[in-house]
Amino acid sequence: MRQNRYLGIKGLACVGLAAAVFTGLELGIRLAADAAGVWGIVAASVLFPATIAAAPLVALALGQWVPAVVVYGGGFAAGALYARHQEDGSAPGSSTTS
Repeated sequence: MRQNRYLGIKGLACVGLAAAVFTGLELGIRLAADAAGVWGIVAASVLFPATIAAAPLVALALGQWVPAVVVYGGGFAAGALYARHQEDGSAPGSSTTS
C-alpha cells in the first residue's frame, strides 16, 4: 500500500511538471511564430529550455499574467510535491533500522 502511495504522489508531481513544461513550450513557440514566423519556430524549438523559461516572462510583459502563473506555479507546485514526498522518507525499500 505504501508503494502505491509513493508512485501515486510521484506520478502526480511528474504529470503536473509535464503540463507546466508543455504549456511553456507551446506558449514560447506561439510567441516566436508571431514575432519571426517559421524561423522563430525553428529557433524556439532548438532553444527549448530558454523558450520554456522566458516565454512566460514575455507574455507577462505583454500583459498576460495567466501563462506565467500556469508555467511557474505549476512547476513550483510539482517540485514542492515531489520534494515534500522525498522528505517524508517513505520510499519503497527504505528502512528505519540500520
